[in-house]
Amino acid sequence: MDVLLTMKWTETIKKQIAGLGSSVIRFPVTALLSFTLMSLLITLNEMNIDGSGDRELIERLAMATAIGMLFSISMKHIYEAKLDKHNSLLMVSVPTAAITFLYYLFFTKDMDIIRGIQFAGAIVALIIGIFYSLKVLHPKQAYEAYVIRIFSGLFLTILYAAVLFFGISAIIFTINSLFDAEIDGKWFFYFFLMDTFIFGALMFLSKLPERNEPFDDAPYSKGLKVLLLYIVIPLITIYTVILYVYFAKILMTAEWPRGLVSNLVLWYSVVAAAVIFFITPILKENKLAKIFRTWFPRIILPILAMMFVSIGKRIHQYGVTENRYFVVLLGLWVLGIMVYFILIKNGNNIIIPVTLSIIAIISVFGPLSAFNVSAFSQNQRFTALLEKNNMLVSGEITPGSNLSKSDQENISSIVQYFENRNLDKLKYIPESYTYNDFKTVFGFEKTYDYYTPDSSYFYVNTEVESSGFTVGGYDYLIFVNNYTQPKSIDQLTARLKDMTTVVLDENGTTLLEENLSERLAAIAEEHNMANNGKTISKEEISFILENDQVEVKVTLREMSGRKEADDTYIFEQLSLVLLVNLK
Repeated sequence: MDVLLTMKWTETIKKQIAGLGSSVIRFPVTALLSFTLMSLLITLNEMNIDGSGDRELIERLAMATAIGMLFSISMKHIYEAKLDKHNSLLMVSVPTAAITFLYYLFFTKDMDIIRGIQFAGAIVALIIGIFYSLKVLHPKQAYEAYVIRIFSGLFLTILYAAVLFFGISAIIFTINSLFDAEIDGKWFFYFFLMDTFIFGALMFLSKLPERNEPFDDAPYSKGLKVLLLYIVIPLITIYTVILYVYFAKILMTAEWPRGLVSNLVLWYSVVAAAVIFFITPILKENKLAKIFRTWFPRIILPILAMMFVSIGKRIHQYGVTENRYFVVLLGLWVLGIMVYFILIKNGNNIIIPVTLSIIAIISVFGPLSAFNVSAFSQNQRFTALLEKNNMLVSGEITPGSNLSKSDQENISSIVQYFENRNLDKLKYIPESYTYNDFKTVFGFEKTYDYYTPDSSYFYVNTEVESSGFTVGGYDYLIFVNNYTQPKSIDQLTARLKDMTTVVLDENGTTLLEENLSERLAAIAEEHNMANNGKTISKEEISFILENDQVEVKVTLREMSGRKEADDTYIFEQLSLVLLVNLK
């Protein structure tokens, strides 16, 4: 028995390894781009450690490569579905190269929150595309079973990759512990990247079904059947009852919640739509599945209506922001899918991922994107507030007086909203306007209530690179940040503790420990790039720390985070340069 089990496991491992090679043959462009992306991320991390090189260039290349990598999978699928051939290197590589180059050229410049959301939206759309690109021309061939096969392959890939990574990590930890090898902690990250973009990517590609694989007679997973019918559906039913009781309370008290309802309903309805999709193959054989498929789309309609009323009240009060836009758009998609389930008894469920990927693209690119719709809505509010307070004369803003506290808060929040994105899209604002001009332009200090259209982010970047430093008069030059291991030179170690506390140790003895929160907050207040868009020089953001043992000149390289409504700064990224002189 043991011999047979060992042989079975050996055969399974051999089959998995052989699958990695077949992935390269079937998806050569994807494999190449996956390896390239891994190399770029390693290069970027090395730049962050030593403070050298053009990090922005590598970041842009990495983003474009990720887009190209996912796009190449769908291109290969479409080619296989149409021509049923595998000699498609040219037909896949040319459009993939074009998309990668165009994305790099037009959508990676001037990185900000908008570019980040666009990247996330494109990634989501491309990932969804993998689930239908091979079947879009042949959608009648047991599509749900095909999707389940892909998810099964993804689950196995994650499981295998996780075991491999934890095994490698355990080996490194053991070597460091037993032999004092002092293998740098960065290698954990690098092995994670190798595990993800070499082993994981190739294994997942090997699990993607081929064009002619049969699915009509594929057995339905017993585990999935039990999970959906006897765990997920009862939970959804209970959740539905709770929401109906809650909405009944709202109707009786006439007190609407502040915005929680939309998120409570939205994600529950998305999960329900996914459940209906996955139980479609067993509708004929299972009564519970058929009942849920028949009645739930009807039962959820009043709940969706209440969700739209709730988000509509917020939009009427504060206008459209990206978050509300995404809630409304995804809510409309869910509504459309539920109506589709009601009207079409034996429809083709491939419409679900296809429409979702289209919506993902529309929401982040083009004239109907979240950013354009939100900017239009906030500009409408801005214009109405200025006209209400007689602050708009011949298309120019004049300082106001005697504004209500509410109007001051609303104008302040709208201006801050555009400062965090693109101030050029705010109407009537002077071309030379900067963050510090607010009182001069509007006639009052910025005023905030507990609410702003979105969180207040800050970002400060300097012109500091390793090549721009002279070490004259100092013993050591050390780069430190919050995302890599402590830096050691000779017996001197520098690190960041609790994000903003600089600690210098020599041979295990602490020479200096000082919290920089107040200094950094002052710099963020004055030099926030989200507000003024200007890169600042290192002379403006350097200061001296000193005690009896050491003198340290601290220069800020980069920091980002958010500012809370109570003016508290939360730091999420910090990179410093330390010039150290031992006394």
